[in-house]
Amino acid sequence: MLRTDVEGALLDAQAHDGYVFPDYEEYCFANVNPTLLSLLGADADRSLPADRSLPADVFEGVETDVDRVVVLFLDGYGWENWKRDHDSVPLLSRLTERGTVTPLTSIYPSETAAATTTFHTGLTPAEHGLLGWWQYLPDVDGVVQTLPFETLDGDPADDAFPGLSVSDLYAGESIYAAAERDGVESFLSHPFPTEMAERGAVERATYGNVADLAVQLRRELAAPDGADYCFGYVPTVDAAAHAEGTESDRYRAQLEVTTACLRRELVERLDPAVADRTLFVLTADHGIVDTVPAENVDLGPDAFPVVWDALVRDGDGDPVPPVGSPRNLHLHLREGTVDAVRERLESRLPCRTFTRAEAIERGLFGDREPSDLFRERCGDLVVVHRDRGLCWDPDERDLVGMHGGLTRAEMLVPFATATLGSLRG
Repeated sequence: MLRTDVEGALLDAQAHDGYVFPDYEEYCFANVNPTLLSLLGADADRSLPADRSLPADVFEGVETDVDRVVVLFLDGYGWENWKRDHDSVPLLSRLTERGTVTPLTSIYPSETAAATTTFHTGLTPAEHGLLGWWQYLPDVDGVVQTLPFETLDGDPADDAFPGLSVSDLYAGESIYAAAERDGVESFLSHPFPTEMAERGAVERATYGNVADLAVQLRRELAAPDGADYCFGYVPTVDAAAHAEGTESDRYRAQLEVTTACLRRELVERLDPAVADRTLFVLTADHGIVDTVPAENVDLGPDAFPVVWDALVRDGDGDPVPPVGSPRNLHLHLREGTVDAVRERLESRLPCRTFTRAEAIERGLFGDREPSDLFRERCGDLVVVHRDRGLCWDPDERDLVGMHGGLTRAEMLVPFATATLGSLRG
C-alpha cells in the first residue's frame, strides 16, 4: 500500500511557500528508531528518548508482533523516487503490494551527518548539535568535516586539533546502548569503520559490497543467538546521485543491485520460519534535489564580498567560512552584520533565511529545547536556497544531486515495512 493520502496531508500541513518543514511530532524520520526499538521491548519511560514515535498507522496491515527487526538505511533515496521506481524494481514492488509504504519528512537539515546522528541517538539536531557536513567548532577555533572527521584540508581532525575526538561532535548517547538496558541486542553494519553516534554496547561490522552486507544480515538473522535489531547502511545511491543525479543510469544501477541483493538473501534464502517473525524496514534519511551545476551559486568572496566581510574571524584573523552544506548554509557573523547580510542574500537569491532565534522559535532543527551545543554551533544566519547549492568551494558547484534543504524532493522519504515472510513467493 502506497500511502499517497499521508503525502497530501503532510504537504498541506508542512509545506509553506514551496518549502517543506519537518513534522517532528508525527511523521518524521527522527521518530523511526525509537519506534522500531520499542516494538522489540525497549521502554521509552526508562531508556529511549521520550515521546518519539511514529503514528501507529505506519504499520497498517503489517504484523508487528515479531522477534526481530531488520532495517535497510538507503542513504539519499527519497519518496519521489520510490513513487517513480516501485513498479519496476522487484523488492520495492513487493513492499508496495504486500506491505505499507508511508512518506515521512526528513529532519532539518536533510543531510546525512545530522540525520544519522539523529537516527543513532534518537535526538533531534537541536538536541545533539551536529548540524551539517562542515561544522565550526568554537572550542578548537576550527572547521571539521564531520563524517570523515577531517579538517578542510583532509587531515585527521584529532591530529590537527589535539584533544578533539569524534564524541565531541555531538551530544547524547547511543540509542542502542539505551535499548540494551531493556534487553534489546543490536547489530550494525557499514561499508567503512565508524564511531559516529554508536557509543555504547552494540555489535558492529563492515562490509565490502552490498552482496556482503546482505549475507551478513541474513546470517545474523539466522543465528539463534543473533541480534534482535539488525541495521545496514548503504551510501552508494546517494553517491551516484551527487555525481550524476537521480535520473542517471548510474543511480538506477545502484538502486537495482542493492535491492536485488537484499531480496535474494533476506527474502529468498532466509529460513521461512525466521522470515515470518522478522519485520523488514526500508527507509532513508533524505531525498535528493537535482541541480544544474552551472546554475549552482558561487558564494565566494569575489561574488559576495558583503558576506565574507561580515564573517567572524578565527585566531589567525581569517574568516570562518560558511559551514553546514550548500543546501543548509550556516554563516557565523560579526555582531551587527546579520541584517545587512540577510538583505543582500534575499535581494539577490530565491532563498529563505533564519536567524538562530527564528530557527529555534520555528522548531526548524527540532521540537525539543535546544542544547547549549546547538546554540554554540548554529550559525547566526541559516540560508536555504529554494533549489540550488550555495557554494564557496568550487568543487561543490560540480555536484548534480544535492540535499540538506527544504524542497519536497529532499524532505519526503519512504518508510516501507512488511514481514520478510510476506514478501516471499
